[in-house]
Amino acid sequence: MKDFIHGFLFGDRDFKTQGDRVFAEMALDSGKEGWLDIPHGGIGMGALLELAEAVNAEVIGSEKLSYPLCCDFRMGGTGARVGDQVIVEAAAGEGKITGAIIVTGAALPYISGEIGFGGSGCLPDAYVRDYVPSTLDAMIENLAPLPCYRNCFVCGMDRKLPGLKRRFHLWQSPSGLVTCAFAGFDPEDQETFFRFQRGGFAHPMALLALLDETMGWGGFFISRSGGVSVRLSYRLFRSISSKEKLVFLGRGEKVLGRIEKRMFFWASGAACALLPDGSLETVAQASGQWYAMAALTEEMRRELIPSELTEAAFAVAENPRKPPP
Repeated sequence: MKDFIHGFLFGDRDFKTQGDRVFAEMALDSGKEGWLDIPHGGIGMGALLELAEAVNAEVIGSEKLSYPLCCDFRMGGTGARVGDQVIVEAAAGEGKITGAIIVTGAALPYISGEIGFGGSGCLPDAYVRDYVPSTLDAMIENLAPLPCYRNCFVCGMDRKLPGLKRRFHLWQSPSGLVTCAFAGFDPEDQETFFRFQRGGFAHPMALLALLDETMGWGGFFISRSGGVSVRLSYRLFRSISSKEKLVFLGRGEKVLGRIEKRMFFWASGAACALLPDGSLETVAQASGQWYAMAALTEEMRRELIPSELTEAAFAVAENPRKPPP
């Protein structure tokens, strides 16, 4: 189906089918940027879900992927840069769809993934999301703004091409520091976050990308470091209407290693829909592992805007027991 989502990801390129495999070419242009000159992983994951939909329709013969969707992704076999050309492919497996994104000329995938649907393999992870509030009022009065990038697909406020344009906030919750973002509360969100929809329902790419970045911020506050995603797991419990109001939450869970040598951090996240009675329904859960990089931390100090919010975020990360300004 060639529509806005297809055009954003693949331009005018068609999907091709070969046996039980569907594949397509994709350009990692500047509209797909996350970190400076690095494609946002959420876009790659979204592209794999597009190919999984095609496999489901053209190979398996089913109309739609059924919920819950259980998605597991692994990054970093081969790095990718803005400007690279890649092949996105997916194939039917036993009870799941497997996929990969391969940079032209590379031996290992940039992203690989497995997508189960209809409850297949949807097992809970190790993290207890005790930070998810029962109502929006429990958190809304205690939020501190966080800085953003200029061109990032998720948080870029100066983007000329379509993007989610989300702002992040830090919440001093009863369960520790939690980062959060919102979608659907402002009319303008229909032209940003919910621009990425099909048939009146948010495309999973928007949820995957925003949860990725919300968790990444959560990990920053326990590691004091920026990082690149290594592994990400998602459980999407139901489809999301483009008319819903959503709250995204992320918390850093643990850190191993030292930045001078080799360091990883882990984070968990959740997306919640605001119900008419003011309560929050968890509609997605996520968790992941990131590889901390000193170069990305310095990039954050240098490139995030406005600078006063960047300084405040680093001050909280260095002294997490002190309340956010």
